[in-house]
Amino acid sequence: MFKRLFTPLTLVNQLALIVLLSTAIGVTGMAISARLVHGVQGSAHAINKAGSLRMQSYRLLAAIPLKANDRTLLDEMNQTVSSPELIESADRDGQRQQLEALQRYWKSELAPNLKQATRQEQVSGEVAAFVNRIDKLVTAFDHTTEKRIQHVVWVHSMMALCMALLFLFTIVWLRARLLHPWEQLLSMARAVSQRDFSKRAKISGRNEMATLGMALNNMSKELAESYAVLEQRVQEKTANLEQKNEILAFLWQANRRLHSQSPLCERISPVLNGLQGLTLLRDIEVRVYDMEDEENHQEFSCHSEPDCDDKGCYLCPRNLPDLPGGGTTLKWRMTDAHNQYGILLATLPAGRHLSHDQQQLVDTLVEQLTATLALDRQQERQYQLIVMEERATIARELHDSIAQSLSCLKMQVSCLQMQGEKLPEDSRVLLSQMRNELNTSWVQLRELLTTFRLQLTEPGLRPALEASCDEYSARFGFTVQLDYQLPPRFVPSHQAIHALQIAREALSNALKHSEATEVTVTVTQNDNQVRLTVADNGLGVPDHAERINHYGLIIMRDRAQSLRGDCQVRRRDTAGTEVVVSFIPEKSLPQPQGLIHE
Repeated sequence: MFKRLFTPLTLVNQLALIVLLSTAIGVTGMAISARLVHGVQGSAHAINKAGSLRMQSYRLLAAIPLKANDRTLLDEMNQTVSSPELIESADRDGQRQQLEALQRYWKSELAPNLKQATRQEQVSGEVAAFVNRIDKLVTAFDHTTEKRIQHVVWVHSMMALCMALLFLFTIVWLRARLLHPWEQLLSMARAVSQRDFSKRAKISGRNEMATLGMALNNMSKELAESYAVLEQRVQEKTANLEQKNEILAFLWQANRRLHSQSPLCERISPVLNGLQGLTLLRDIEVRVYDMEDEENHQEFSCHSEPDCDDKGCYLCPRNLPDLPGGGTTLKWRMTDAHNQYGILLATLPAGRHLSHDQQQLVDTLVEQLTATLALDRQQERQYQLIVMEERATIARELHDSIAQSLSCLKMQVSCLQMQGEKLPEDSRVLLSQMRNELNTSWVQLRELLTTFRLQLTEPGLRPALEASCDEYSARFGFTVQLDYQLPPRFVPSHQAIHALQIAREALSNALKHSEATEVTVTVTQNDNQVRLTVADNGLGVPDHAERINHYGLIIMRDRAQSLRGDCQVRRRDTAGTEVVVSFIPEKSLPQPQGLIHE
């Protein structure tokens, strides 16, 4: 009942109601006590009056016979019997009849008898009866007073009990409505201050504490959600920054590696492996074109190749699992304003897509690869031009020095031979031998000059061989077939010049001596060795041709030795001649560029 009564009220109103109840109980107890005490006080006055009647009765009895001056005693007796205190107390205590009987007895019997009595014995009995009546009235007043006193005690006890109950109720109410909710709110506030948003205040009712608890619960819930969102955003931002940092570190390392002096495979393969680790791309492959020819390209991928196994290269991951459900093939072309260097191929799993950062990473890496390939091609062209310029310089020096000296000697020998009749026979034979040796030296020098003046206009052995085959096709009158099976730029420029010169010398010999109708140039790879073959279906080379020919075959063998290889000129089993040159391509040694961290 109290709960239903107090629930709609606010805590202040409830506390005011408790104070009001306490005050009401106290005031009620005081009012009841005052009323009862007032009744007790009236009964005491009545008892005093009754005692005065008893005393006055004995005084009148002692004054018999009454004289004229005793008249005042009778008047006092009449006044006391009819006093308002006795009448009021008799009315309040229910003794009005007994008081009236006492008054009638006095007025009708005792007072006249006292006036007429001459001796005390005449009215002593009547006085004793009157006093007896007074005693009974006093006794009635005493009983009533005792009851009133008991009532006062009972009322005080009840008030004390009500106050005690109210006090206990107040304590329980304060603990239930103020202390416990306040402790929950403080505990929740401390938890919130320590970023613990799991605590909740469980306060029932519709008072201020319940409203405050509900507000704190909502605030804690919203703060928890806000912190969760903020933490998630912070984690996302942190992960994004870490990913960007990882991407930047990868691009920096990739740039250092791509611009190192290592072989192209050892530069590209780890970069592709790192790209595969940072993105969703799989089966990443780089195809480097040979002079923008998409049919002839060199492949670099994240899968092991036989060449890598032979060289002990373990930069590429092995045994990658196949993509479930296939994927989408993506292409990025490596091109600039002048050339197209290749293409980057990768497979994206089905249903996935590259993020903006990953797309920028791939685009930046494609630009780095493009710049690396352009720089390599430019360095290769520059190195080729340096070699050509050096050979041209040597050719000019030979032409300006040794060639002129040989020409001068030939002229002098010719002048001496013109005086042949004047010279002894031995001198003429010696001059003839000198002239033959000079002619041989002159031919060798011309061939050497031709070799030095030969220019490799295209980067790589394959374009140069194609150009030479086209040139000799026009001279033969039929197409010289070229079967080139090497990867792009597999043979460095300084070796490609010697291989090209050997092939041209073999084609020249076939043109001059073989009378062939079919000529084939084949370039193959056997493990790490290159095999260059020039075959025709002509007359075939004679035995010991290098001894009777003009040293062309000897020069080819010398060039093969410059390649640290071997040159064989032999007759074919069917018909014609076959020139076979075998050598191992040289790789440029890497120069230290600082440590490369993976």
